[in-house]
Amino acid sequence: MNDMNFGFSSADKDTARRASHKQAVYVQLEACQTVTEQKPPNNSAATWLLLRFLYWIYERRLLHQIEQRPMPRHIGIILDGHRRHARQRDLDDPREIYRCGAEKLDGVLDWCADLRIPAVTLWVFSTENLKRPAAEVSGILAVIEAKVATLAHDPFLHQKRIRVQAIGRLDILPESVVAAIRTAEAATAQYNLMTLTIAVAYGGREEIVDAVRTFLKAQAERGASLPDVI
Repeated sequence: MNDMNFGFSSADKDTARRASHKQAVYVQLEACQTVTEQKPPNNSAATWLLLRFLYWIYERRLLHQIEQRPMPRHIGIILDGHRRHARQRDLDDPREIYRCGAEKLDGVLDWCADLRIPAVTLWVFSTENLKRPAAEVSGILAVIEAKVATLAHDPFLHQKRIRVQAIGRLDILPESVVAAIRTAEAATAQYNLMTLTIAVAYGGREEIVDAVRTFLKAQAERGASLPDVI
């Protein structure tokens, strides 16, 4: 390891050395749990532990690079690639496929909270997704509902004071999904350190149509005629 150069400064190396024992214990405990639950195929425990440790070093390097530049105020993430990921891992259950993606949200929010980024937007489900097979659509919506439902009672969100809000055509979603969204919004409405916006049932065409309808309605309330508006 001494011959490997990951681009660290002296301070980074000192920090890594001080944290090495704690990190080793953490990785070992996490590995025992994960190896038991997920059973990584064809990988020895030692190799898997080494990869986890190298990933931790990689995260430290990225953090060092990010801190040298102006911090973004808003990060938008398009959740894409689930089906490609599933094909690579021989997954065919839509709920399992999208559950894997939803689990990554915890880590992303943790990183953003540590970096004090005030706004994160997740683009999770567009109106175009409604054209997919029914089993896939129901799988996506079921995962969204389950994940949003946990946000209302997530200790991490309350500790970090993260407010949840949703945008999109919620009126076309199942009532249970909307109820989960409203519960999460109400439970975190008083927080202001970070805003997590969940874009669901969104689409460019729908946004244009909604904007035109809102404009025409406002003009009609002012007494303007349609020819005058156009």
